[in-house]
Amino acid sequence: MALPKEPRQKMINMMYLVLTALLAMNVSAEVLNAFKTVDASIANSNKVIDSKNDLTYKSFEAKAKDPQTAEKTAKWKPKADKVKDLSSKLVAYIENLKLELKKESGLEIRDGHETFAESNLDASVRLMDKRGEGPKLYNMLGDYKKQVLALLDPAEFANEPNIAENIKKAKADFDRSLPINQNVPKGQEGKEYPNNAEGWIQSYFHMTPTIASLTILSKFQNDVKNAESQLVDYFHSKVGEVAIVYDKFQAIASANTSYAFPGDEIQITAGVGAFSEAARPTITIGGQNVPLGADGAALWKTTANGVGKKVVDVVIEFAKPDGTKERVSKKIEYEVAAPAGVAVSPTKMNVLYIGVPNPLTITAGVGSEKINATFTGGEIRREAGSNWIAIPKTQGEHNVNVIVEGKSTPVKFRVKPLPDPGTFVGPKRGGSMPTADFKAMGGVVAKLLDSDFEAPFKVISYTLGAQGGNYPTYQMANNEGNRWNGAAAKLVNDAKPGTTIYFDQIKVIGPEGKVRDLPPMTFMLK
Repeated sequence: MALPKEPRQKMINMMYLVLTALLAMNVSAEVLNAFKTVDASIANSNKVIDSKNDLTYKSFEAKAKDPQTAEKTAKWKPKADKVKDLSSKLVAYIENLKLELKKESGLEIRDGHETFAESNLDASVRLMDKRGEGPKLYNMLGDYKKQVLALLDPAEFANEPNIAENIKKAKADFDRSLPINQNVPKGQEGKEYPNNAEGWIQSYFHMTPTIASLTILSKFQNDVKNAESQLVDYFHSKVGEVAIVYDKFQAIASANTSYAFPGDEIQITAGVGAFSEAARPTITIGGQNVPLGADGAALWKTTANGVGKKVVDVVIEFAKPDGTKERVSKKIEYEVAAPAGVAVSPTKMNVLYIGVPNPLTITAGVGSEKINATFTGGEIRREAGSNWIAIPKTQGEHNVNVIVEGKSTPVKFRVKPLPDPGTFVGPKRGGSMPTADFKAMGGVVAKLLDSDFEAPFKVISYTLGAQGGNYPTYQMANNEGNRWNGAAAKLVNDAKPGTTIYFDQIKVIGPEGKVRDLPPMTFMLK
């Protein structure tokens, strides 16, 4: 602005400019970091939805080739493909808006790392208001909802009244439940904005830091992906369940024993195993989650220790071709010989865990009263007879030294921290859940997955976010303890079907006293 010549007025105007600059700078680092955390959580949710939608599209392709389902698929697959095309175009447009917003905030890329003015309060106004992208996005969101709902046309099935009535009802339900919402939220202190594109832009993007606007745009992308997921699932339900295509194969051979004497019978079983990434197998071996290799199989290695027959529990969870879940448990046995008749056997696991009591059985061919033991990795004490308890303190390989008549025999063990537990709301770790069932759970719990080891974990805090349903804009609350309370409890209690609940920054403490950060969870209420 032009400055007047009168000195006093000059000074007043200069102070106004300085104050405005200070206000622009006074967006705290904590607030900016909170928006970045929310944005990252929404991005993770978008990846989960994309993965689930890809599985449904692959199932459409498979059913189109199946003579038994090809006719039905021909009616519904084009509708799913149209939703996919509309959604991908709108998501791509919003992604480009995010790039333009960063540019308006001075985007620089050095060594692949982006930097821009995250607290800039003017960039969003310039892009969304001055450059006209706000009204364009507002109209595109409204058009998107109209176009996808138009695919639910009862008139197409005039000769099939039952289907036509079902589609009519589904269209009305989707009109209410799809998270595409152009309503203008109230401003701070109850400020009212006009219920149109102008008010929508003022509410979301005026005097909004760049990082907050980016988070809002990510939320709109999430809305589109959720809408796509709901509609594609509906179209697919008219054909049948999601099919799993097994496209990787591996020759499998295993013996009935790895330890035998002359004259013992040896049995070898051989065959071909089929695998699929779409089946999303989860494999736990010896209490540890084992990642899949390139051939779709999991490889687990251990070092033999202790003495006698060892049993390793293998648990495989996977999706069957009809879309249902299957869980198979097997026990793999092998034999370990002991030097000089000394045996130190972990009672429950094949490793020792730091900071918790690990039961051991120690024998040496003599009475238990003649046996003593030390442990290089921590403490060890006798419980009764041949039963001992080891409490490791340091990670790595350590020896349990078995002492008989002054002679020490070392037996090597691997010592590891306890694995991270899984987090649950009720029986589930994410996905869809009836609203009433979700509210009845009351909080988040953490426990080791598929393990016989008794190691209680305590949830100490997390953030709970909600969007959709009663929450047109993303709402978040910090929560202390495992049960949601205060503002977090209010978010849950006021949620209704169509709401997505996010859990992030989940912190738990294990029996060894170590605080751990666990991955986020996402639930869609129905």
